[in-house]
Amino acid sequence: MSFFTTTRRIFSNTSKQIRRSGWLSTASIMVMTLAFFIGIIFLMLAYASNLFLQSIENKPHIYIFFYAGTTETDIFSVRDKLNQMPEVYNVEYTNEDAAMDEFKSVQERKDPELAQNIRDSVLPPSLGIKLNKIDDANIIIDQMLQEKSTNKNILDVRYSQETIDMFKNLFYWLRIGGGIIIGILMIVIFLFTLLTVEFRTYNRAEEISIMQLVGGSLWFIRAPFILEGAFYGLMGSLISGGILFGLGYLIFGINSGTAEVSFISSIFADLNWPVFTTIHYVVGFIAILIFGTLMGAFNSLIAIKRYIY
Repeated sequence: MSFFTTTRRIFSNTSKQIRRSGWLSTASIMVMTLAFFIGIIFLMLAYASNLFLQSIENKPHIYIFFYAGTTETDIFSVRDKLNQMPEVYNVEYTNEDAAMDEFKSVQERKDPELAQNIRDSVLPPSLGIKLNKIDDANIIIDQMLQEKSTNKNILDVRYSQETIDMFKNLFYWLRIGGGIIIGILMIVIFLFTLLTVEFRTYNRAEEISIMQLVGGSLWFIRAPFILEGAFYGLMGSLISGGILFGLGYLIFGINSGTAEVSFISSIFADLNWPVFTTIHYVVGFIAILIFGTLMGAFNSLIAIKRYIY
């Protein structure tokens, strides 16, 4: 039997199995859809949570104050050194006037009467250091304290070691916990879809035995079940991905100007979202389809092995 004839028969048997399954095919597709829908949502939430942690991590936790009257040339010299360090995400410069305006703004919120009596005086300019990772804070602190000992323009290096240590421990356990939850979720989804495939294969155990008795090759017997599982995985990922992408376009595309969407967008506006283009959405959707197809095929391969001796 030629390769093309065998392949044609395999696809023909796969099509017949799907049609004969009836409600079981529909149930398998719905289970796959639900599993991928939940999985995609949790991955999106995990990604947004990681961006939120990064936004806190990237806020200034170390400040360098300079003596009033220090020229911007000297201040920018220190800023340029910091920007060259791999641990530094960004450096914010606040001049004397901006420092006074910020101080008044804070006092107006706390005590308006006191804010009215603040005299125009000179506050020191400063550099606020944003880190890529909070774990690198002590490296920058040590280097800036060393810089202060040799740079006569630096008034002080301010930081809260207690706050830095708290963020270190908090981010560590949040990321460990998040990774464990995602890992458990992926295992549950895998077993959930495997159970569906296992049930479908169990109903055909007698058919598999007959095919073995008449001399069917392992590949000829396995292939239709693997392709059937791939089909269910493809349809489940297609439906779940289509629903999520459709909802995203409906909410943030068509209804982007509504007050509700604007409120939601303002909450997450400060996060460091990557710039997505149409090609990114297309590639992401195709990746979901490929993953769903491979998972369905892999589950079927595991299930069918139990019934072939």
